[in-house]
Amino acid sequence: MMTIRKMMKWRAGTRWVSWPRLAGVAVTIVLFWLIFQKVDARILWGTLCAAHVPYILTALMLYGMALVLGGIRWHLSLTATGSAVHSGASIRLLFIGHFYFVALFGAAGGDVAKSLLYARYFRRDLPQVIAAAPLDRMLGTIGAFLVAGLSFGLAFGTQGFQELEVVRWDSVRGWWMVVGSVMVMAGVVALVCRPRSENPWKRGWRAFWLGGRALMQRPVAGRKAILVAILHQLTVYAVFSANLAAVRPEPLPWLEMAWTIPAITMLSCFPVSFAGAGVREVAAVTLLGLYGIPQEQAVAAAMLTLLVKLAWALVGAGVFWKEEVRQARGASVTPVRSISVVIPAYNEEQTLLRTLQHLQRIPEVSEIIVVDGGSLDRTREVAEGLGCRVVRADRASRGAQLREGAVQAKGDAVLLLHADTWLPPDAGRALLDCLSDTTVVGGGFWKVFEDTPMLLLGSRFKCAVRFWIWRRVAGDQALFVRRDVLESIGGVPAVPLMEEFELCRMLRRRGHLALAGATVLTSARRFNEFGIVRTYLLMGRIHALYRLGTPLEELRRQYEKRIRPES
Repeated sequence: MMTIRKMMKWRAGTRWVSWPRLAGVAVTIVLFWLIFQKVDARILWGTLCAAHVPYILTALMLYGMALVLGGIRWHLSLTATGSAVHSGASIRLLFIGHFYFVALFGAAGGDVAKSLLYARYFRRDLPQVIAAAPLDRMLGTIGAFLVAGLSFGLAFGTQGFQELEVVRWDSVRGWWMVVGSVMVMAGVVALVCRPRSENPWKRGWRAFWLGGRALMQRPVAGRKAILVAILHQLTVYAVFSANLAAVRPEPLPWLEMAWTIPAITMLSCFPVSFAGAGVREVAAVTLLGLYGIPQEQAVAAAMLTLLVKLAWALVGAGVFWKEEVRQARGASVTPVRSISVVIPAYNEEQTLLRTLQHLQRIPEVSEIIVVDGGSLDRTREVAEGLGCRVVRADRASRGAQLREGAVQAKGDAVLLLHADTWLPPDAGRALLDCLSDTTVVGGGFWKVFEDTPMLLLGSRFKCAVRFWIWRRVAGDQALFVRRDVLESIGGVPAVPLMEEFELCRMLRRRGHLALAGATVLTSARRFNEFGIVRTYLLMGRIHALYRLGTPLEELRRQYEKRIRPES
């Protein structure tokens, strides 16, 4: 197992301090010296002190959103290379990667650091993880160019470039010379610091080629990834815009100057300074000055953006420390290799056959336990005919049935499955990948409805909201849990209602929950029988009363009074 120190030596050579990093610090110092030669420090300080705090807080929030979107984009790239664990792990490692992005002066250092850590934490194949980096960067480049093209189009359509005809170019000629010098310096650094084994242009071209081929082979995933990349770029540009609004009390011609924000952001991404510091300020003064924005305000906006990046780098360092502690604790966790499926059933003859046929296509499933609540049809015969173990249990509640079946389970993971929910063939692999993160104790899958009615569209979005905001997984998302963890918390709660709520609440005390990278298909029959709107209203009422502390027996009485389900 590679230690962090060895990992960083692999990246930087033999020591943390290297000539490229020293050169980056030197460039930052020189550029700031030039800036403060031309900018009135007292006016700049007054501008920063007078900045509107709500805009700065908005910029902080937006940059956090940008990091989350970047983590989702990287997760899609990891999925394309077959090395993804789950989206939460990718987002956590993206925050750590941002810390190294700042510490190592560029995206390349952050990419290598987060890839090495991802492979070490989750026992992934390192070449596959690293292979996702060029694809991720290609998606980011596509998103950047698309948004930049849109911004140039907006500026052109609103005559934003015509206003530049009246600009006195003598006033910004010096800054243009500095920008040109930085660009030349970036080219020199790229040539001097290139890998000796291979031409960097060849490596870049091959990365774009491989990334493009992967996108063409997965068009749906590719479109989703490009959409995420566009949202990511828009959010990044909005960070600088919010900081500019914070220091500029007068109205700004946003449409006319729309092209300047992507240009400033792209220039600051050249790895020739510390976290873009200095380059961002010079680019801001040069480009924003074309629209009459004072130098002090341009520099203040750029410095606030730097502070936002540094603030989130500190968050990334905290995530890194916390992740190291959790991974150390999880070193003794038993790897998950087999899955026991528990299905509560009552008069499910019509749906159970299809459910079991889907399960038999999943090689990771080692046993299927059907917990019959005294069915009056052929449910037991169907289950036994397909080699399932059938257990009798009181139909008092689904929680009691699940509890009885879980007690009988022998697999490393226990999957609690509704009789009318169908798993795809890759669900088993996705579950094992998800639990390869030793900090994850349980979770579920993404969900869509079969023959989805209009009012039930957006199920995946609802799964995300339910998981990220309420931190729980619904029962029809095929909830799963490590068997040893389930035993340690006393098994599935034998409650009359809301068993998945109670189980998720107990699991969150032991570790992370996660959504595995597969989508289950579930029946909408309950919604159709009772009415979609009425069902949603009833569920909302029950959930609200549950959170207000209403006893579960009372909740069940109200639920059965209104819907009286068959099971």
